[in-house]
Amino acid sequence: MKPLISHPVTRFASSQSGFSMLEVLVTLVVLSTGLLGVANLQVEALRGNQGAYLSTTAAQQALDMAERMNANPAGVAANRYDSLGDSIPVVKVNCQSADCSPTQLALFDHNRWNASNQSLLPGGNGQVSEISDGIFLIGVRWHDRQLANANGWQTDTEAATACGEPQAGTRCFFLRHQA
Repeated sequence: MKPLISHPVTRFASSQSGFSMLEVLVTLVVLSTGLLGVANLQVEALRGNQGAYLSTTAAQQALDMAERMNANPAGVAANRYDSLGDSIPVVKVNCQSADCSPTQLALFDHNRWNASNQSLLPGGNGQVSEISDGIFLIGVRWHDRQLANANGWQTDTEAATACGEPQAGTRCFFLRHQA
């Protein structure tokens, strides 16, 4: 029998036995950068949702005035909706609880509509302009922080007729309505 020759067994020590502090720090930086990106995306989505909400509210308000005009055809025929400004007129009769003439109802509609515009939209107001026989532009405008110093809409357009002269940081929604 041959003698067994024993060879010394050399064990190599592992060159790495865990994470180094540098690796942990790099991982934290990469992870926190990704989380900041996700948070920024969430903030931008919320801003977009707020803008869409305000645009939808403005559209509903413009439709509200169109419905008010449809409910008062005698007031429309008497030219009481031809040029409603962006102010809130004082009304002496509450047409919800009393009978009103078409003129009183048009004034009441103007009051309630612009009061609602102001309460639902930041800096909100609306106006109505007749541009042709029986065709009206109903405009609602409001302040939008996302626009910052943007000029809004162009002058000498239907938007300017419906919403007034452009103002910085302001949006305009308008529609054509045939009464």
